Amino acid sequence: MREGCTWRSLSIFAPYTTIYTRWSKWVSQGLWDSILDHVSQSACGKLWAIDGTCIKVHKHAHGASQYADNQCIGKSKGGPNTKAHALVDAKGRALRVHLSAGNRHDLVSAEELVDGYQGRVILADKAYDSDSFREFLELIGLDACIPSKSNRKNPIPYKKSQYKKRHKVENFFQRIKEKRAIATRYEKHDNNFLAMILLCAICDWIKK
Repeated sequence: MREGCTWRSLSIFAPYTTIYTRWSKWVSQGLWDSILDHVSQSACGKLWAIDGTCIKVHKHAHGASQYADNQCIGKSKGGPNTKAHALVDAKGRALRVHLSAGNRHDLVSAEELVDGYQGRVILADKAYDSDSFREFLELIGLDACIPSKSNRKNPIPYKKSQYKKRHKVENFFQRIKEKRAIATRYEKHDNNFLAMILLCAICDWIKK
């Protein structure tokens, strides 16, 4: 993850096909999801934040779409990209991470990120200012700290002192993008790429 090397480059340790097969097996078994769920049980604080970040897609990451879906790769003015969505606790440690195509709106994964939690305040930027999302948060027992869009006729008040903590999710993205394999997507399959982000998130928990 740190070097962003190819699977073939790992042949100095063992046949790269063996390494890749083992990795794919762990991914299909949901190993990294299970570990993240376990370590994130100690999530702290009341102010949790959500956001999304775009990740450039390398040309070598293309090709899987010929026998599958778009693998969460979308086209934008900046070229092909993938978007990672995350929910972090008060210390900026990821609780959930999802992928979508880079040209999809942040709200696409918003409900799935927070579903199942309650008694927290969700910090999010204006992109999440949606009546339906606010209603969903209220329905499941979460409070919203989201500034209103400029075109909202009746702006909804929010606590600026709480909103200042939203940078925790930005800090999380900054930390995982220190890894070259995360800053640029080289993986053809979205589940393999997501697993690498999950592994980064797990290491982030252990480090802290």
